[in-house]
Amino acid sequence: MQKITTIIPELQLYYAKLDKPVNPFGTDIYDIQLRFPANRTEEMSKFGKVRQVEDGQFAINVTRKAKNAKGQETKVRVVDQNKNNITDLIGNGSIGNVMVYQYPWEVSGKTGIKTVVLAIQVTKLLKYEPEGVDFDVITPTKKSTGKNTQVDF
Repeated sequence: MQKITTIIPELQLYYAKLDKPVNPFGTDIYDIQLRFPANRTEEMSKFGKVRQVEDGQFAINVTRKAKNAKGQETKVRVVDQNKNNITDLIGNGSIGNVMVYQYPWEVSGKTGIKTVVLAIQVTKLLKYEPEGVDFDVITPTKKSTGKNTQVDF
């Protein structure tokens, strides 16, 4: 296989970590989950490992290292349907087209195809809204017993 760039149309976008890198395994990466119906599993299997997710759909994750081999930042470009940059966070269930780059790799006798996310074109943006559950603000209170507490070490 040669190096190839592909645009994958009409995917649901979930858990988009594109505004700042995450570091789940020791390397800073950008990451997004792409969801699709069962009739697209064969098509999508060439871009990553397909798995069924909790809502009955299927998904793959695509990533990109936050820095290249030269140490330069390599952000994922995120645009709207008119190719204007989007700075809003992408909410789960947004719809979009995803541009990926694929290249063959070989390490220690093992081979495979790596898929790297290059850009996301969001065609239906659902803005990310953080969940409303949070801690209450607790005001510390000082209780005095009138005695000094001593602890022996």
